[in-house]
This record gives sequence, C-alpha cells and structure tokens, in this order.
Amino acid sequence: MTSIRIGNRVIGPEQPCFIIAEVGVNHNGDPKIAKQMIDGIAETGADCVKFQTFHADEFVRSTEETYDYYSQGKKVTESMLEMFRRLELKKDVFAELFDHARQNGLIPLSTPTDKQAVDLLEEIGAEAFKIGSDDLVYTPFLDYVAGKNRPMMLSTGMATADDIERAVNTIRSVGNDKIILLHCVSLYPTPEKEINLRRIKTLNALYDLPIGFSDHSSGTTAALGAVALGACVIEKHFTLDQNLPGPDHWFSADPGEMKALVNGIRSLETQLGCGRLWPSPPEQEMAALCHRSIVAARSMNKGDIINTGDLAYQRPGTGLPPHLSDRVIGRRLRTHLAAGTILDWSHMDGADDKR
Repeated sequence: MTSIRIGNRVIGPEQPCFIIAEVGVNHNGDPKIAKQMIDGIAETGADCVKFQTFHADEFVRSTEETYDYYSQGKKVTESMLEMFRRLELKKDVFAELFDHARQNGLIPLSTPTDKQAVDLLEEIGAEAFKIGSDDLVYTPFLDYVAGKNRPMMLSTGMATADDIERAVNTIRSVGNDKIILLHCVSLYPTPEKEINLRRIKTLNALYDLPIGFSDHSSGTTAALGAVALGACVIEKHFTLDQNLPGPDHWFSADPGEMKALVNGIRSLETQLGCGRLWPSPPEQEMAALCHRSIVAARSMNKGDIINTGDLAYQRPGTGLPPHLSDRVIGRRLRTHLAAGTILDWSHMDGADDKR
C-alpha cells in the first residue's frame, strides 16, 4: 500500500491513524463558533479539523427541496436550500479559520463543492481536498480537483463498486494517484446494522491505497473497530454541544467523546502491534519462567541409557524443551545426574548430531 503525505503527516500502513474532527456545518454559520470549535478540537488531540466550503445556491436546485433531520430532540423538516444558506460560511472567513487551526497545531482541510471553492482552498494553502460522498459521482468536478495535484480523500457513501472505480480512474487519468478512500455510510446517524465495517477489508483488497472510515454513527465503537480492521484515517463529526440547534449536532462527538476516541485509537494502535508470530522480549522472559524443561526424574549414573521413565517435565523453561524428548531418549549419560537436574546436551553422548 502506498503512503500519502498531508502536511507533516504520513498516512498509510505502519503510520498512526490520521484523525479528522469534522466541523461540517456544526458552526451554524457563525465564524466565532467555528473558532471555538477549533480550540476545542485542539484539546482533544485530533490531527485535523475539517470544514465544508460551499455556496448553497450552486448545488441545491430550489427551495422546494426539503430535508428531514433531528435537532434538540425534535424532527425538523425544512427547505434544504434555506438550511444550507443559513449554515454557509462566507468564503473570506476560511483563510482566518485555516490560520487559527494551524496556530493550534491542527491541519486544516475542507470539502469543496464547486470550482470556486477549490480555487479558494488552493489559494489559502489547503494540503489536500476532501470529496464528500454526494460528489463521488460528479466526475467533471473530480477531474478539476485532481488537476490541482494534491491528495484527495474520497468518501464512498451511497456508492456502488462501479462508482468507486470510476471515481478513482477519473482522478488517476489526470495523473494524480494521491488518493485515500474512506468507507462511509450516508445515513445520519448510521444504525449499527448498516455500518458494515467489513467494507474496509474489501476496499483494501481492491485498491493499493490508504483506506479510512468516515464515521456517521453515534459513539466510538465503529471508529475503533475500523482502526482494528486497518483504517488509516478516521473522520468523525464534532460539536461543542449535542443540544445545539442544527442537523448534525445530536449524533456528533462532543469534546469529551472526541478526546476519548483519540485516546482509544492511540491505545488500540499500541495494542495492535506488528503481527509478528514471535514472543516479545518481555514474553520471552516469562517463557523462561513458565515453560517446562526436560529434567531427570530420578538419580542416574554416568553410562546409563536414558529411557522414557527417566524423564520428567518441570519449570523453569531454561533447559531442553519437552518437544526434544525423542532426541534425548536412548542416549548414554556422560556424567552422574541428581534427580531434578535440568538436562543439557553436555550431559549425554552423541548430542552434537541431534540438535
């Protein structure tokens, strides 16, 4: 699998998971709240803060298109266009937000939805572009973004295998191979039975690319499971307060949950280890204490031929291991052995050719 650099972070195998706190529209259209969210995200230990850069009238056709969501415990139905107009940040705000994120040690990214947004993000130094699931099939747009020759993260919600293949090929046809695929389910929040984390393994098998998970579920279980399955990137919605009004707050991670997720991922990465089938040095020390060795079951004299009844198997494991007993039986002793002596090759004749 190839590795991809975004800012000062390398994303790929054997690298720490790249953790994105997704602000999305949870700033409610207020730059002050957006800055407060950056401050809160920095305290959680996440690597990246991500916004959405859009012009509502560009991608929503009319006020007649409606959107249903839950907010403050109630179901809300409203004009999709009016909702996004209310949640839209003005484009001159993003440079200030990106600077504020960098000052907090975060990598700032955003999801653009039109060419002007892409150009703006390029101008203010975005290290990569995130493409939302809704635009995975918008191939003319993918072509334009790919032409900037910066890393691209693609969410794959609502996508078929053909959709994903087409998107990857579109980007590669421009000469850009810096692609990260994110397993995603476009349900808000995603029910447990729909999360389908095994898709991460499928994407890993199909593409020599870093694979991650854009998580829309409640809680941290799915994201931790994704890391255990090999996800190199985790994206999780963030809010200052799940009780704020708006479409995404109630299932987003608040500061406490986001910090717990970051800590959980870092702990899990340590626990995952390297996969090598060999005991670690501390475990080798334990093996020497807890394994059994071949020992003399009785007192034996020099010249005795060792038979099965002469052997016992006891701790510690510092001597010949039990699986070598068939190489010990039938040998002649070179020396007297007291009962309980841990056998060594030097105790018997003809050992050199049997090791």
